Amino acid sequence: MGNRRYLWVPTLKAVVGGVMIFCGVHVWTADTPTPAIRATWRKELAAIAARQPTVVIPGHMALDAATDASAIAHTIAYLEAFDTELGKSADGAALIAAMTALYPSADMPVAIQIGAKVAKNEMPWG
Repeated sequence: MGNRRYLWVPTLKAVVGGVMIFCGVHVWTADTPTPAIRATWRKELAAIAARQPTVVIPGHMALDAATDASAIAHTIAYLEAFDTELGKSADGAALIAAMTALYPSADMPVAIQIGAKVAKNEMPWG
């Protein structure tokens, strides 16, 4: 992910999440094709959460998504689930099915459709 893909406004205890934070949608993983890169992403999210923001504006979110720290928690949990299911899935289709079952109401299905294929080396990306 790299540092500073978000904006921290300390006087407001607010984070504008950019491409790092998602809420109520499938997380875009195609640009982070390895577990190591996603682990770094989770560490960066944990550092953001440690600031205890009261306002979090996800870069990608469902229309009814919360704008609080639950967005950070959603992104971390999703990335953890993605890596767990990636290890269990024989192919991209199985990973898509597993993540869709875990997040049945998540918007932006294209994110898991492409991310799963990239992670399973079924589709070139980048």
